Amino acid sequence: MFKPTPNPPATPSTNIDARLADRALSHYNLGPKAISKPVPITPPSNQLSALATQEDALVNAYSLLQSAAATAYENADNQTGANRKVAMGVVHLIEMAQVWIDAVLDKQPASIGG
Repeated sequence: MFKPTPNPPATPSTNIDARLADRALSHYNLGPKAISKPVPITPPSNQLSALATQEDALVNAYSLLQSAAATAYENADNQTGANRKVAMGVVHLIEMAQVWIDAVLDKQPASIGG
């Protein structure tokens, strides 16, 4: 008999972070700790020190939105019908957020650091 998919490896080749797995299971009310609340994820301290100003934080957020928009566009290209409309809706929401960030950045005075 022909089997269309190969057997999985005998041992898992990746290590799964138990904290993140527990958080994902808790978020969807799965697993033995379904009642526990998800653990909030905080950015590493080296990223916090890099965000010296509000403008830097907004520029970083804008960069993340650009990546999200590119991902959503790519996803929309591979969809048809209602799924494509949903993906393009996500693109539209991302672009609206980018416009808001642009407006905030345009109103801020330029900071000359020292």
